[in-house]
Amino acid sequence: MKRIIHILSVLTFLLAAPALAGTSSDKDQKLTTGNTGPVTLRENIVVSTSYIRLGDLFTNVPLAKEKTAIAYSPKPGRRASFDARWLYRVARAYGLQWRPLSANLSTMVTRDSIVIDKDEIQDAVTSAMQQYDLPENARIELSNRNLRIHVSTEIMPEVRVDDITFNRHSNRFAAIVAIGEKDMNATQRIRVTGQVLEMLNIPTLSRNVPKGEVISENDISWVQMRADRTQQDIILDAATLIGMSPKRTLRADRPIRARDIQEPVLVPKGSLVTIILKKPGLTLTSRGRAMENGSDGETIRVTNTKTSRTIDAVVIGSSMVTVLPAGSNIPQLAYNQ
Repeated sequence: MKRIIHILSVLTFLLAAPALAGTSSDKDQKLTTGNTGPVTLRENIVVSTSYIRLGDLFTNVPLAKEKTAIAYSPKPGRRASFDARWLYRVARAYGLQWRPLSANLSTMVTRDSIVIDKDEIQDAVTSAMQQYDLPENARIELSNRNLRIHVSTEIMPEVRVDDITFNRHSNRFAAIVAIGEKDMNATQRIRVTGQVLEMLNIPTLSRNVPKGEVISENDISWVQMRADRTQQDIILDAATLIGMSPKRTLRADRPIRARDIQEPVLVPKGSLVTIILKKPGLTLTSRGRAMENGSDGETIRVTNTKTSRTIDAVVIGSSMVTVLPAGSNIPQLAYNQ
């Protein structure tokens, strides 16, 4: 059935050709060689209108016949192939001196188009969804992420939403999107579906920060993440990051978990420290070696380098610790001054 329809379509164009009017056979037709040279076939062409014209397929077509419509163009963005037999019949029907050199010869016709991509459709749906008072951090996501609509280059297309429904329980929507010339009937209508996503602004790092380095305000950048895909221990407040130090190298633009950072290590494990004991009217110091890493305010174990005695001390600065004024410690510290 499709073959019969195709044959009838071709015959309709050929029978309507002015070149056939008043002729009895191909033999009696006067063939033309063109305006400036021999007639040749264009094997790959792009058309922008609804019709394929004689001058689109062949070069050096007489001006009087150049704009003659001979077939319908493919739909915008689509392609159609025409074989040697059909091309030869068209050439003879319009009196062109051309014949295919091979039965395998063909020409490919591509219809030019304006592409309406997913982002444009998503923007239109987002505007239409404002009637539902969505939160500011909401984002619309279409189910078909590869959606692309091709429309004719003969119009200035406008994307609008004719109808939309939203289910607050599932956060899903369905919309009828119309595409066409402004203030005119739509040339295309499509149904799109998708969901409304709650988004979170997540502080991340603008560069890779190695272990032990202190994170500054200039190191902070922001990314958006879906709330339903964000782990519970992800840091959401930039203030929590600033002044902290990574336990391992942290990569840029990645969410940071609370267990990935710590207070900066002021006293590295194995380093020499100054042990300070303060009491009204008395300050004693001694040298020691840290038995573990220590951040500001942390209590760590320190070994006196002369007596080998291990005590608990509080980190108060870089390579500095202090001990509480206990009577048993004072003589030991004084002895080592």
